[in-house]
Amino acid sequence: MDLSNVREYLSKMPLTGLYDALSEEDKDKWVFGAYELLSTHYRPNQITARAVALQVLYMLEGEEEEYAKLRRHGVTAFSTNRVSASLNGSAISPEVESLIRGKARVGRLI
Repeated sequence: MDLSNVREYLSKMPLTGLYDALSEEDKDKWVFGAYELLSTHYRPNQITARAVALQVLYMLEGEEEEYAKLRRHGVTAFSTNRVSASLNGSAISPEVESLIRGKARVGRLI
């Protein structure tokens, strides 16, 4: 996977503040990490720059909100001050799963 394609895709997307705030070296690390995660679940020919870009944003958001840390430690539900939350077990973005599995209908004429 060419990191520059993913970086170009991310440069055109909205709501990339967390990614934009990273150093150039850290951007490459996050893109690489997202690609590596996806490549453990999907064949390389299924992984597009768009999928990696969406996964990067999902991972950064999870780290920012600390959901990713809870998921890594196996937490599936928690509650505090009468607020409860349940986490799905997947570290992969639901958008990416839909995109790769062919359920996404974005860009198709019906």
